[in-house]
Amino acid sequence: MKFKRIAKWIAGFILFVSTLNVYGDWIYFGVNQGVPDNDPTGYQNTQTLTGLDPVIESIEVSLRLSGSPDAFSGDYYVSLIGPNGGFAVLLNRVGRTSSNLLGYGDNGFDITFALGLQDVHLYQNGSPDFDAGYLLTGGWGADGRNVDPDIVLDTDSRTAGLDVFNGLNPNGNWTLFVADLNQYGTATVDSWGLNISTIPEPSSGLLLAIGGVVAWLLRFKQRF
Repeated sequence: MKFKRIAKWIAGFILFVSTLNVYGDWIYFGVNQGVPDNDPTGYQNTQTLTGLDPVIESIEVSLRLSGSPDAFSGDYYVSLIGPNGGFAVLLNRVGRTSSNLLGYGDNGFDITFALGLQDVHLYQNGSPDFDAGYLLTGGWGADGRNVDPDIVLDTDSRTAGLDVFNGLNPNGNWTLFVADLNQYGTATVDSWGLNISTIPEPSSGLLLAIGGVVAWLLRFKQRF
């Protein structure tokens, strides 16, 4: 019975170590670049991350995208491409439904995308907050609709949210893509940022220590 109790303690310790994570600090990228009007080729900005632990547990993305007075928030398509295969759709013609093919007529974003938050595509269904420049603020769930922006609707499935990055390696190039898909008005990508929580690899010393304890337990079992 004593051996079983010790074995359970060791198993619990190993499970605890496997769940340790490292919460990163926000990394912001000042851009201040215009987005071509009514042009699907859009604008992209690539940033390289290095030195992070090798497995993403979760990710948050900030975006400040401002428009001229006659620009519509429903004009924009924004995606994020990770360094190791991840692809998320942050915005896809917000507000576009079968009864509103132009989408929302607000004037931009100063928001954070995170898992578990309200779908940004229909943000007017809640009680959204706007700053003094009439930019949408607060935290929102990524649009996630990996659909042609010319035909996207609120009823489309959300298959490309931020969870696509979980388990991938965060080191490498991250590319933000922004397109303005309707004429009139101009947009500017003011800044964007990443906050990545990672799962570290167990250190060699920790693995050796666990191996030593397991070896001792095996010898203990043989004796008793």
